[in-house]
Amino acid sequence: MFVTDMKPNPTKAWLMALIAWLIPGSGHAGQGRILRGALGGASVLAIFLCGVALGGHIYGLRDTSEGLLSSLFGFCDLGSGILWLGSRALGLTVSERPQLSTSEYGNVFLMVAGLLNFILALDAFDIGVGRKS
Repeated sequence: MFVTDMKPNPTKAWLMALIAWLIPGSGHAGQGRILRGALGGASVLAIFLCGVALGGHIYGLRDTSEGLLSSLFGFCDLGSGILWLGSRALGLTVSERPQLSTSEYGNVFLMVAGLLNFILALDAFDIGVGRKS
């Protein structure tokens, strides 16, 4: 499933972007850029775990109970791929601790992890279509 040849191929580029979104860092690793993939994946994982440890809330896409911005926050969190999916499936979204003074920082950490993973997925796509080496 992973691409080892670096010939531009839009179909494989879309597949790499999807895989990179689901599993942070795997898109670059699948293209033979092991170090970049490992650093990217470890960064997303570390930022996500810091956000959870700080008491951040993992928003869903349709959470409008806290206002319309909650959907935007959910989209940012969605970028974390399988980390977001697993957290939603395991019910970690209800374990937020808003009484902590760090909970807002936790929210921001979770959103940044998702946005960073979106950037990594787009970078893997650009490499796959030959826009970037």
